Amino acid sequence: MRHQWQSLLEHLWPSRSGPSASQERRIALLQAGIALAIALASGPEIFAAIELTTLLELLGASLFLTAFAAGAKLTAMSLWRAACNILLPAGQIAVIRSDAAVTAKAQALIYCAVNAAWWLAGVLVVGISLHSVIQVAA
Repeated sequence: MRHQWQSLLEHLWPSRSGPSASQERRIALLQAGIALAIALASGPEIFAAIELTTLLELLGASLFLTAFAAGAKLTAMSLWRAACNILLPAGQIAVIRSDAAVTAKAQALIYCAVNAAWWLAGVLVVGISLHSVIQVAA
């Protein structure tokens, strides 16, 4: 039984015997002792350092995500503003928002509605064309 355990240990940890194994073991013990001496010399500050490192990791990730979300929101707002400027003519929107007569507001609203209908029709034609091209290609 003892021979089986020794062969198993030799298979799992082949360098545990021989002259080089004792040198490696001394180096490993020396490294562990140095790490322990550093931990003892630093005292309670090591816990503060660990806590601050953890806090830095968490804040770094959350600040990155916040900045990424803010950039995405600014991009979306810019695209929305550009789409509104293209689809809704500025002159007619100014008339609708002003204190003009009801007939002038109605004419501006009709113009915006017709303009929006043309843009919608154009977008639908382009979308249907792309869909048919994709179906033909596939």
